Amino acid sequence: MENKINVEIGKCPQDHECPLVGICPVGAITQDGFAAPIIDQEKCITCGACVASCPYQALSFE
Repeated sequence: MENKINVEIGKCPQDHECPLVGICPVGAITQDGFAAPIIDQEKCITCGACVASCPYQALSFE
């Protein structure tokens, strides 16, 4: 069963504001500057909205 979202930093361009921050329905995604997004696993409900929305496929279920 999928229970964690993984950020594959090598796939993330880290050169823009991550649109996934606003997509997460529970506010589990944050970003420091233009760095790769950070998933708060305590808040994350593994709905998959971020995984489905990332155009770089930088997020995946672990």
